[in-house]
Amino acid sequence: MEDMALSSRWKILNKELGKWRNALAKAMDNYRSGQNRTNEMIQAQMWFGATGVAKKVSPS
Repeated sequence: MEDMALSSRWKILNKELGKWRNALAKAMDNYRSGQNRTNEMIQAQMWFGATGVAKKVSPS
C-alpha cells in the first residue's frame, strides 16, 4: 500500500515540477536587457501560480 502512496505522490510532484520547469523556461525566453535574475524568478513564480497548484498532500 505504501508503494501506491509513493507512486501517487510522485505523480503529483512530477506534474508540479513540470509546470515549474515550463514557467522558468517562459521567464528565460522573456528575459529582457536590464532585468536581473530576481525579476526572472518572480516572473516564473507568477506563471507557475497561474497554472494552478495541486491539492496539498498531507503526510501519512
